[in-house]
Amino acid sequence: MQARLIHPVPIEVEKLRRADAPMDPDYREPTQQAIRSPRIVCVGQVQWGMDERLRASLIGAEQESEGYILFRRADLRAVGLIEIAQNDRFTSIGTGPNKVDVDLYVVGLRYQIHYPDSGGAQMVKAFFRDRFPSKQNRGGL
Repeated sequence: MQARLIHPVPIEVEKLRRADAPMDPDYREPTQQAIRSPRIVCVGQVQWGMDERLRASLIGAEQESEGYILFRRADLRAVGLIEIAQNDRFTSIGTGPNKVDVDLYVVGLRYQIHYPDSGGAQMVKAFFRDRFPSKQNRGGL
């Protein structure tokens, strides 16, 4: 049995390439420059809001994400994405006149839909958040 998305839309994804990040020669650690892969388009189902994760802080409970995108793992593999990982970036959601340029980062993952005949999770729910909404260009490089 294969799980299905109800309302799939194209999502542009940029993978974080940690191994290619420039290294500081003195401290032997990556600098604060993220190197990302070229954009890859994969279908996913978007849900804004409905955050299930809360973080306690001095001012009260805060949402950790602004929503999530549900991906079929088979669709990710079909376009060359082995897995979605934390700190990967979404740059656009949808197509045509309804396309929205975004600058969202994966802050958490939840594997779901474990059918007995599939050998593991068929879907991954990638929770996202806009880290610096006022400082960045939407979908820009």
